[in-house]
Amino acid sequence: MNIINNNVIRTILTATALCAALAAGARAEEAPQVHVSYADLNLNTAAGANALYQRIRKAASNVCALPLERDLGHVSQTKACTARVIAEAVEALDNPAVSRVYEQKTGMTPAIQLAAR
Repeated sequence: MNIINNNVIRTILTATALCAALAAGARAEEAPQVHVSYADLNLNTAAGANALYQRIRKAASNVCALPLERDLGHVSQTKACTARVIAEAVEALDNPAVSRVYEQKTGMTPAIQLAAR
């Protein structure tokens, strides 16, 4: 089961990063991909769910980072991309403990976050 879910998370991160990369003028084949592994975590515990959420957040930040542009438009685009990638990954994972962590951190459920975009 972890292998399937890891692939789902990687696909979500890649697809959303592709949108950000294309918006930044990159070619489709240059979109970053990140594999978020959690085989070492017990997602039935708060500690495991928190650790995975932090990994997803870090991966989203990495795939959404735009090249050294500092204007407000790029900063806003990066933040929006990161928020969407996290929401999509948490929703695709469909794990109640990780969803709870997401809700605690953002005040939203993943589906609400996606609908707002």
